[in-house]
Amino acid sequence: WSADTPAGDSRNGLSLLQAGLEPPEEGWRQLQNQLATYKPNVIVLGYGMAASLVEGGTPEQFQKELDRLLDDAPKSAGGEVRFLVLGAPPRFEFPGIASSEATAHRERLTAFDKVLKDTAAKRSLPFVSLSDLPQEAAYTQNGIHLTGEGYKALARHIEKGLGWNAGTWDKGDSAAALRRHILKKNEWFFNRSRPANMAYIFGFRKKEQGNNAKEIPQFDALIAEQEAAIAKMRDLSKNIVVPDAPVRTESAFAKNVTQPHPAFTVADGYEIALWAENPLLHKPTQMNFDPSGKLWVASSETYPQVEVGQTADDKIIVLSDSDGDGKADQSSVFADGMLMPTAVLPGDGGVYVGQSTDLLHFRDTDGDGKADEKTRVLSGFGTEDTHHNIHTLRRGPDGRLWFNQSIYTRTDTETPHGVFRLKSGGIMRFDPRDSKIEPVFYGWCNAWGHQFDKYGQSFVTDGAGGAGINWGVPGAMYFTFAKAPKILGSISPGSYPKFSGLEIVESAHFPADWQGNMITCDFRAHRIVRFGIADQGSGYAAQELGDLVRTDDVNFRPIDVKIGPDGALYIADWSNPIINHGEVDFRDPRRDREHGRIWRVTKKGAPLAKARDFTKLSAKELLEAVVSDNRYDRDQATAVLFESKSGTLDAEIAKWADGSKDDRVLLAALWLQQTRDAKGLDEEILAAALKSRVGEVRAAAVRVYGDSITDGKIGQEKAMGILGAAISDDFARVRIEAVRALSKVPGAEAMNLALKALDKPTDRFIDYALWMNIQEHGEE
Repeated sequence: WSADTPAGDSRNGLSLLQAGLEPPEEGWRQLQNQLATYKPNVIVLGYGMAASLVEGGTPEQFQKELDRLLDDAPKSAGGEVRFLVLGAPPRFEFPGIASSEATAHRERLTAFDKVLKDTAAKRSLPFVSLSDLPQEAAYTQNGIHLTGEGYKALARHIEKGLGWNAGTWDKGDSAAALRRHILKKNEWFFNRSRPANMAYIFGFRKKEQGNNAKEIPQFDALIAEQEAAIAKMRDLSKNIVVPDAPVRTESAFAKNVTQPHPAFTVADGYEIALWAENPLLHKPTQMNFDPSGKLWVASSETYPQVEVGQTADDKIIVLSDSDGDGKADQSSVFADGMLMPTAVLPGDGGVYVGQSTDLLHFRDTDGDGKADEKTRVLSGFGTEDTHHNIHTLRRGPDGRLWFNQSIYTRTDTETPHGVFRLKSGGIMRFDPRDSKIEPVFYGWCNAWGHQFDKYGQSFVTDGAGGAGINWGVPGAMYFTFAKAPKILGSISPGSYPKFSGLEIVESAHFPADWQGNMITCDFRAHRIVRFGIADQGSGYAAQELGDLVRTDDVNFRPIDVKIGPDGALYIADWSNPIINHGEVDFRDPRRDREHGRIWRVTKKGAPLAKARDFTKLSAKELLEAVVSDNRYDRDQATAVLFESKSGTLDAEIAKWADGSKDDRVLLAALWLQQTRDAKGLDEEILAAALKSRVGEVRAAAVRVYGDSITDGKIGQEKAMGILGAAISDDFARVRIEAVRALSKVPGAEAMNLALKALDKPTDRFIDYALWMNIQEHGEE
């Protein structure tokens, strides 16, 4: 359990209560429940990392929690328990993370390691120190977590520490077969001990799916079967191989029924055509294009709940239209064997995938088009409700990965910089270069739509709320955030259906009066909806403009929407008469597991863009595309520049922006500097952006400045001078950005400066921003 402590701090995900509403010590109670349920007779204690991280606690607190666990575990397990105590995990040096930070962390780890060692000695328990594991770069993926090679070395290290002879568990066919049975046992035990949809099966919404609770203990027989095989095989000298059990990946309940294509009503002047369907893909949950024009799709036939005895085999699919005829003709499986992936984003030489408890990254190292390397980038995300698992992956203008979780889930993850916990819904951002993660927005029921406009402002739709379009103010709390003292309302007054997905039209294929419009999916009413948006004070106001596409066909379930390489609008269709919420039984045979479609909407007679492979463009061509009016071109050119390893690119960016009068160039250069981790911001570019004639550019520059305060690239004294000017800007959005940037500067002086926003007209957004600053720094 990622980020766990002897107090069970990460076990709240097993609670029967809604996330964020659990009482104190709920994690401890769930840990005791697990011990009582599974009755272990051997417990390996591997604590110390989470407790040693920043704000993780004190050695004294850790000692009390450890003693309580050692005292109470045998009582909960109902019998004698043997313990093996492992020392605190090692801390490695890692590129991108300051050596001083690693050194300080090692000092804290030493204190927690001493608690573990002394406790083991006092209780006469076996103890293996991990502090002397060799500091090999190949052993760590981020400074605190091990790679596959690292875990193999750790296993040998523990083996030696226990005084055992070196085994042959990593050599030969019988060892490989034994490992397969262990992995299968682990798979069954994961589904047994941490079942998806806890909120529905056992928890506060069990009235909807509680009849399926009987399935979960049925995994016990499958676990016992694997345990018996392992017992026969574990003496590798006998070369006994128990055959693998037959694998079932298909559903035992679903009835595959042919789905005719829906009959659509389309807005005047537009048309919709099928771009791809099964067998090219099945059950899409998210899609994103890559810089070469290929469409990556997370596909889940297992969703919403793996069956007893079923091996999940969900996939990441890559689709392409090789002949340019407006229809996909190539489909390949990049990664398979997955468990209900809910997010996909190509990037960093491979693809990021959100799946169950993990954020994964897959790479193809041998060029055969199929992933052969998997990295668990982060772990500890909640699974209490499968359509609330981490989702809506996208790259922000700041170069970070942004993704969402929904109301019933809890995140407990650890990075080299500390433990990150989020109970209830929210949107977070993560930088894979230095493993920093932070929340940005809090709340919403099920925010499956998030998109940035060309100035970096966030807009959000909610798949279980009724507020329409939301504007994201950093740090703000929105509808349903657990125990929120005050929430910020949406920018579309009134009551709306539940929306999934969100795209902002920026494509020459669409007419001028559509540019900047927002497109979202009403998956319950089988329609695609268009919103207009306009400035209102420091924020925005959105208004529904009617349907782009609609049908009465219950199988049309649009869940994601993207502008494609040709400038057309692409729609991911779940293709299911059941919307896959908890109201319909998980084993209802109408739950379709076969179909999935991608539709393409175009304007009749309007030219389409010529697709380009952005990975083959020169730096000059990419920089030109970064300020394109076409969203796809801008996003893909930016993605290539983000990831470029060119030693001359930073100089080319500086030269490109030097003396430019184009406000878009100034902002793009700022973002590129920020994302490429340049050492500080170019003072001239920043000054020019802060003086831009375009208020939205000035607002975006202030946000970049605020991020630089957090990143330690700009001193607080200097920040106060620049933000002091921004707080009095004539454009209200600059002022609200300055208020939120000042929240990153401690002390009363920054608070007093933020309050100068009251010298100019305010609105509900600025009032809320000031309230947040007071909440965060009021005592100062």
